[in-house]
Amino acid sequence: MDFSIAITIDPPTATLTAHGELDIFTAHEVARQLSEAVGSGCRRVLVDVGGVTFVDASALGVLAWARHNVVVRQGDFGFVATSPPFRRLCAMTGLDREFALN
Repeated sequence: MDFSIAITIDPPTATLTAHGELDIFTAHEVARQLSEAVGSGCRRVLVDVGGVTFVDASALGVLAWARHNVVVRQGDFGFVATSPPFRRLCAMTGLDREFALN
């Protein structure tokens, strides 16, 4: 399992960058990092998944959950880069519209 994650927290903005396989085994770390960012007062969350080579539904669920948590706090959640595998699964699940990837 090849995966790395980095997050920069500079309230009110947090930027999360993921590389490699974003799946059930790595989704927990993504959720933890995003929860920490929101808990530290970040109302703007940017996600870079341009280096993601594989993504599964559990990871998409974490991102949808994080987006919901930011939006209900009247924040902004968006993607700065997406990989073809990420976009493909989002399109298949309809999350491309929720994530504004169109």
